[in-house]
Amino acid sequence: MIDKFGRKVNYLRLSVTDRCDLRCNYCMPKKNTFLYPKSEILSLNDLKRITRILISLGIKKIRVTGGEPLIRKDIGEFLEYICSLKQKGLEEVLITTNGTQLKKYAKKISDLGIKKINISLDSLNSKKFKFLTNGGNLTEVLNGIYEAKKNKLDVKINTVLLKDFNENEILKMVKWCADNNFKQTFIEVMPVGKLNLQRSNQFLPVSFAKEKIKKEFGLDPIFFKSNGPSRYFKTNKLSNIIGFISPLTDNFCSTCNRIRVTSNGVLYPCLGDNGSTNLVDLLKFDDNDISKKLKNVIFNKPEKHLFSINDKTYINNRYMNTTGG
Repeated sequence: MIDKFGRKVNYLRLSVTDRCDLRCNYCMPKKNTFLYPKSEILSLNDLKRITRILISLGIKKIRVTGGEPLIRKDIGEFLEYICSLKQKGLEEVLITTNGTQLKKYAKKISDLGIKKINISLDSLNSKKFKFLTNGGNLTEVLNGIYEAKKNKLDVKINTVLLKDFNENEILKMVKWCADNNFKQTFIEVMPVGKLNLQRSNQFLPVSFAKEKIKKEFGLDPIFFKSNGPSRYFKTNKLSNIIGFISPLTDNFCSTCNRIRVTSNGVLYPCLGDNGSTNLVDLLKFDDNDISKKLKNVIFNKPEKHLFSINDKTYINNRYMNTTGG
């Protein structure tokens, strides 16, 4: 599928739940009660139908997200289904998780032929981790990560940079990832969802992390391409790969190949745009009619987002847990 700006759209980020067993304060703060009614969450059959149609239109890669996708009760059955679609044009299935359920699911994920998982981890300090996640257990997450490693999964650690919180852990996390042969990405916090604090108070640009890492370990750009928008570098001293995602200071909209579907069936062609299409309303039509409508929606994908860390967010009642992380 090609949009009107000539971008090839072949990557679906699919949220299977907006629930999560952690409550990170930049993503799903404790006071946020904005959750979809359970009756509105896409059924397993609806998830299957939507993914099948999108694959027929040219989606080659699907990243299963949440909330925390592995807490969905029928997640095993859904993963089995989409992995079976590799015979029908799908090239890759990926998962983004917070790691809490990996001790239970890592072997099954590996057995299904899923090769890559992204794990969100913003601190290696148990007290800070518990504070940030509103009660999360770092040991439980680390045990899950090591279980993934044991089962030969290609692990990438995603770390959101947070001002006055984890900037003093950047080098420690780089060293830990290098020691475990994990890839790593540092991400700027995005103004999605209304918080009681200014997003600018949380914001730390990736340039800060880049300079800090370069000074300590050396850092050179490399030609390495993943499914997402990271720009990749390799450290001289550790030889590990580090990516940087900078939606605010150096956006990547001109090469965006992604669409998102929320767990209640709303398609967002752009994370940073409120324009959307409710797929549940389309499911009453036959597959051909749905395909025609989706082609039009994707063709009209917005050129770019308008994120600004200093302005009030224009995405108020939609958080990363509901949009899909």
